[in-house]
Amino acid sequence: MPQVVCYPDNKSVDLESGQTILDGLLNGDIPITNVCGGQAYCSTCRVMLLEGIENCTDATQSEIALAKKLDFPFHVRLACQTKVLQGDVKVRRLVNDDQDIDIVDHQFSSGTTGNKKAVTLLVAKIRGATNFDEINFPYDTFYTMSRYFQCLHKIVHQYGGVINNYMDHLAIATFGINHESNSAAQAVWAGLEMLKSQEELNHFLGQLSYQPLNLTIGLHFAEVVLVAADPQRLDLIIPVGSAVSLSQQIEASNVRAKTSILMSESVYAQVQSQVILGRKGNITVGDQDIKVFEPVGMTGDPPVIEQVTAAESKSLLGRVSTFMDRFSGKKRR
Repeated sequence: MPQVVCYPDNKSVDLESGQTILDGLLNGDIPITNVCGGQAYCSTCRVMLLEGIENCTDATQSEIALAKKLDFPFHVRLACQTKVLQGDVKVRRLVNDDQDIDIVDHQFSSGTTGNKKAVTLLVAKIRGATNFDEINFPYDTFYTMSRYFQCLHKIVHQYGGVINNYMDHLAIATFGINHESNSAAQAVWAGLEMLKSQEELNHFLGQLSYQPLNLTIGLHFAEVVLVAADPQRLDLIIPVGSAVSLSQQIEASNVRAKTSILMSESVYAQVQSQVILGRKGNITVGDQDIKVFEPVGMTGDPPVIEQVTAAESKSLLGRVSTFMDRFSGKKRR
């Protein structure tokens, strides 16, 4: 009789012939979550197969569809769909409490999967403004920075990016969350447009006797883990990984290079057929030399991005609401 060892409980149960891992764990009084009652709808009974994956049945069509939607790695399976044919297996429950269920719900609605995804990061910073609020009246600071952030948000959104984080005078945007094929080109176009917009804004601010803004931008293409940060904001997706730090260091290197925008070699490799280059050189990050390039223009037409309408956003929220309503009456184990 096959045996399943389940973590973090560190308990083992015997499986009867034809029994799923979910049924076996429930019969063994192991509190594995199963919101949809084993119908392969909710994915809350997901387990990580630590040992013995070769002893399990292949994924069902329902499991394949859900695993594809959530981009599960091969060793994450639905306990409600997985049977053990022979030999023993070791699994780890991945949804352990109500907070984990909330994470799953947010995963469905935001599209984040927990796997790495290749994106282009754009870091923008207003430099020479550490005492900006000290040399300006509060309203001057409010007005100037509001105009800047408004322009920044408009341009990033126009080219298919998402602003993930603001911190004082620094902003981080991610391109490729929804439009993967040309995220590097999108980010370069956006960065150049931001510099152009900043010059126009400085001219306008000068007419009002405001101090000009000095904008510097860093671009880097790499894999990150996308994390949904706020259940109340489906658009707030945070990139996590060493690539974020490297992007910030590329942005900071503009000071030494006396440039306004620099991109990494990974970005250049994807846009080299259409980018107009200025200077190029190396920066030192830790014990590595990183090649950087200064884009001064792009040839051809900018990428056309299909924007999500309010109606489509409402439809997404409606689907999430339906998902929650469907299982709200189910007992959470």
